[in-house]
Amino acid sequence: MPILLEGIYDGKKLQRELKKLGLRKGDVREVFIANGKTLIYLKDESLCSIYSDFVPSEEEAEEIKRVHLYVERFKYLIDVERLAEIEAQEEEIRRLSGRERELLGRAILDLKGTKAGTKFHLHLVRFWREKPIETEITTGDIVLVSKGNPLKSDLLGTVVRITEKTVTVAFDNRPPNWVYKRGVRIDLYVNDVTFKRMEENLEELRHASGRQRELRNTVIGLREPEHFTEIPFEPVDSRLNETQRLAVSRALGSPDFFLIHGPPGTGKTSTITELIVQLVKRGEKVIATADSNIAADNILLNLSKYPDLKLVRIGHPARVLEELERFSIYALFEEHPKAQKVKEGWERVKELIEKRDQFTKPVPQLRRGMSDDEIVYFGKKGKSFRGVPKKLMRSMAEWILANYEIDVRIKALKEMETHIFREIIADADVVISTNSMVKSELLEGFHFDSAVIDEGSQQVEPSTLIPIARANRFFIAGDHKQLPPTVASEEAKELERTLFERLISTHGELSSMLRVQYRMNEKIMEFPNREFYEGKLVAAPEVKERTLADFNLEAPRKFKKVLDPSVPLGFIDTSSINAYEFQPEGSTSYENYEEAKIAVEVALELHRMGLDRREIGIITPYAAQVKLIKQLLAEREFKVEVNSVDGFQGREKEAIIVSFVRSNDEGEIGFLKDLRRLNVAITRPRRKLVAIGNTKTLSSHSTYSRFIEHVKREGELERA
Repeated sequence: MPILLEGIYDGKKLQRELKKLGLRKGDVREVFIANGKTLIYLKDESLCSIYSDFVPSEEEAEEIKRVHLYVERFKYLIDVERLAEIEAQEEEIRRLSGRERELLGRAILDLKGTKAGTKFHLHLVRFWREKPIETEITTGDIVLVSKGNPLKSDLLGTVVRITEKTVTVAFDNRPPNWVYKRGVRIDLYVNDVTFKRMEENLEELRHASGRQRELRNTVIGLREPEHFTEIPFEPVDSRLNETQRLAVSRALGSPDFFLIHGPPGTGKTSTITELIVQLVKRGEKVIATADSNIAADNILLNLSKYPDLKLVRIGHPARVLEELERFSIYALFEEHPKAQKVKEGWERVKELIEKRDQFTKPVPQLRRGMSDDEIVYFGKKGKSFRGVPKKLMRSMAEWILANYEIDVRIKALKEMETHIFREIIADADVVISTNSMVKSELLEGFHFDSAVIDEGSQQVEPSTLIPIARANRFFIAGDHKQLPPTVASEEAKELERTLFERLISTHGELSSMLRVQYRMNEKIMEFPNREFYEGKLVAAPEVKERTLADFNLEAPRKFKKVLDPSVPLGFIDTSSINAYEFQPEGSTSYENYEEAKIAVEVALELHRMGLDRREIGIITPYAAQVKLIKQLLAEREFKVEVNSVDGFQGREKEAIIVSFVRSNDEGEIGFLKDLRRLNVAITRPRRKLVAIGNTKTLSSHSTYSRFIEHVKREGELERA
């Protein structure tokens, strides 16, 4: 039986409180903290009878204990993951040469910077080089800029734009002059601000009250969610199918939460766009989020089609797509009627700084122990003091007075800016942001009627909790049959189980699955539909029979059966040639030279047949194989997108080539056993899927065996 203290007590504070009760630290077995209270379990339970006034109800004790354990567990996992990501990054920078890291797409070398002006409050630098840039670094990524050893640099910026030979980076402050010299290097960087925000949010949820406490307890499993009632509505998007309309109708009538399960190509974004518009029509203020900037921009792009909506995109201006900049809070700030006054205020501050800097700054060695007030007093009187000549005294006094005016003006301008930002947010119908940015100062104190969260199956639970903590109810869209969030630490692997997946398994009745897919030819869809979606998916009539034959391509000269434009599904079997996997020294990844060669040949042949190279993608589960294929493509001076399965999630192309890599006599397939990886890989193409692999090795796993049989039955299998 525990005792309960009002207030938060830990460390020395707890010891002092125990002392007041006549207890010692040694009397305590366990301590749990939540809801602004401290729950204490004593080693000697008979002591509890002495403190009967402090004994809580079983229900309250259980709540505090469960909340405490939930928060502490996730805080620990976040910390472990944060350290693992930073360590992995630093270790890779140490272990690999710059060239090797560049081949992996995580660094760009031999750059020279030129000034590219300013934008909002940011300083832009355009880095360029003669050799074309091929990289995984994309717009919105945080990068470490260095000259020499990257680990000795602390210059961070955000990528604004990438062209064939340039990378434009935005810096919050004026960058040092060395960025304008040759030999600059850019590295992809791990941002730990996101981790800190997740931890801060967990601490806030620990002591939540009112509606936030109810939602927190629902998420943890301490409170049963209320069931939905279907709400009839008039869709703004007439193209929505029956399952999309049903999902919106049920979501609108859900008091606590609702989950929208969107398998590949089923119009998940269109559905959540409709939901957001309907919520606004009902007078709600909505926060719409995703874990990544790309997905947040995707929500904004869809919402921007409705001109009556007042939209605000929160986030670093460098991480917002150029065509959506007009919705950025910084762009809206510049259009605000009071913005000109603020601009003029900053110009005046600049003038005052120039004026101040004509005087002598009272550094410690010149002050001789005098305070600001004393210097101003003697300066005004025109007197010397403590051996400081009166001319110097007057100059230091002028510096202090000018500096005081600068401080006062800066404080007033910052308050004006905050007021304008808050006005813009308060006026918005929908605020669009990444999960992490919901914890930024800009949104401090704002509360929303509903949170609509996209990419729910690709974000760790503590990330999803950030928007949930700011709303009265929430809606999550995702697909737990695709890849979970990437977790670097083995110890933190349980972070892969997302809140979306957890809630859909415990409260499946509060979810709706979208069933009409608008991406793939029916024969490409059939296998993942049967294996992962219980056969519930239907191909829309307009995509059902789409093939590359629609593009009037030339006939293939190689792999004639598999590359026949009218055949949507093909497999190139390497089991009869010497195409074994290989593990590069010091690496945990695998590569397969023969498969890489075939993948490149297939891409080149599809292009020769007349398919635009931008509509060809090569997917492979292993980083070493990505690197190898990129090398082979570079040797052939041909460029198509090559990426890991994770890197292609959420994307699509007309033709996708999949290299499975694993090829051995033992039937070992490693992390291909995670079938979500297979699902993502084979659901990216619209018209053509070409798989490359060793059918004997892959068939050791029953699902891959069924996939190969499906291709034989519905497509073409050809020996390499």
